[in-house]
Amino acid sequence: MESKLKVLKRVLTVIFIVCISGVIGQLLLIGVYCLPTKPIELNIGRGAEILLIQGNGYIYADGYRQATLDNETDATMLSEALFPSESCIDGAVTVPRYIYEGRESQLYSLMAYLNHDDISEAARFNYSRYWHGYLTILKPFFSVFDYSDFKIINQAIQLVIIFVIIALMYKNHMEKFLIAFASMLIIWNPATIGVSLQYAACFYISMIGCIVVLSRDIKRKWLLFLILGILTSYFDFLTYPIVTFGIPLIFLILKDKNESTKPVISIFENGIYWGVGYLGMWASKWIIGTLISSENIIKDALVNIDSRTSTSVEGVEITRIGTVYRLLQATFFKWPYLIMFCGIIVYLLVKYHKSIKINAATVALVLISLVPIGWFIVTANHSYIHPRLVYRDWGISILALLSVPIVGKEQITANNQS
Repeated sequence: MESKLKVLKRVLTVIFIVCISGVIGQLLLIGVYCLPTKPIELNIGRGAEILLIQGNGYIYADGYRQATLDNETDATMLSEALFPSESCIDGAVTVPRYIYEGRESQLYSLMAYLNHDDISEAARFNYSRYWHGYLTILKPFFSVFDYSDFKIINQAIQLVIIFVIIALMYKNHMEKFLIAFASMLIIWNPATIGVSLQYAACFYISMIGCIVVLSRDIKRKWLLFLILGILTSYFDFLTYPIVTFGIPLIFLILKDKNESTKPVISIFENGIYWGVGYLGMWASKWIIGTLISSENIIKDALVNIDSRTSTSVEGVEITRIGTVYRLLQATFFKWPYLIMFCGIIVYLLVKYHKSIKINAATVALVLISLVPIGWFIVTANHSYIHPRLVYRDWGISILALLSVPIVGKEQITANNQS
C-alpha cells in the first residue's frame, strides 16, 4: 500500500511539474513579447546582412555537414524576435513573422523587413506548434546587443562551458574520458555551433546537464532528466534534442561506475522521465495555445507528427534503415574523420584491450550508443530531410562507445585498490 502511494505521489508530482512548467513558459513568453521591438529590429539589422551574403545553407567546408550554417532557420528566429505584435498574449502564443510575397526564403523576407520594404507585400505567418522558448532569451538580448555581438558572446560562453566540464572531469578523476569527450566535440564542431542560433539550445542544455551531474551528488536523478526534457521541448527548434538525455546520462554512468545493474536500469528510468518532460511540455504548448488562440494547434501538431515520423519525403518513399545509413554517411564518411577515429580506436584497443569486459557499465554504454539509431528510425522523415541538424545525435554514440574500454580499466583499478 505504501509503495502504491509513493508511486501515485511521484506521478502527481511529475504531472504538476510539467503543467506548471507550461504555465511559466507561456508567461515568460508573454513577458518578453511586451518588450518594444524597435530596438530589437535596429540591433538585429546591425550584422544581419552577413546572412544575405552567405545565403541559406552556407557551407564553409564543402561536403561537410559539420560546416553547414542553417541561416534560413536563424532568419526565421530573428524574424520572430522582431515581429511587432500588437498583443503580447497573441504574439506569445502564435509566434508570428512576416513573409514577403515572391521571396523564396525567410532570409530574404527578413532583409526586406529590415530594409523597410512595402509591408503591404508581406503576409503574417504563425508558427504556433513550437514553444519558441529561445525568444525569452533572444528578445532581451537583442534589445541590448546586435547580431554580431551574439556570435562573439555565444562562442565565448560555449568555450567557458567546455573548460568548466573539463575541469570537473579532472575533479572527479575522469580525465581518461577526455579523449571520448573531445571526439564528440570534434564531430559537433563548436566552430559552427558558436555562430548559430539554431544549433545553440541543445548544446547548452546538454552541457549544463553534464555540469550538474559532475558538480554534485544528485539524489533525485529522475527530476534532473524530467527538467532536461522540459527545457529541450521549450528552447529547441527540433534540431538534435536527444543529446540532452544521452550525454548527461553517459556522464552520470561514468561518474557512478559499479558492477550493479543500476546503470542499465537508469537508462530506462531516466529515459521515461526525460520523455515525459519532453512530450509533456510539447503537449502543454498545444493545449494552452489552442485554448488561448483561435487556432487548432493540437490538430496542426498531430498532422506534423504524422508527417515527421513517416517514410515519405516529397512523395518519394524512403526506408528507416536507409535513413540511418544516410546519416552515417553524412557524418563519418570523410577521410579526416575516418583517420581520426581509426587512430583513436586503435589507441584505445592497444592501451585497454586487457581490461575490456562485459559488465553493467559497459552494457549500459553500448545500449545508450544505440539511442540515436532509435531516434532516426522513429523520426525518419525529419532525420532524412535535415541531416545537418540531427547528425549531432551521433555524439551520444561516440562518447559512449569510446568510453567502453576505459570504463573496464577504471573498474579493474578500483577493485585492485579495494
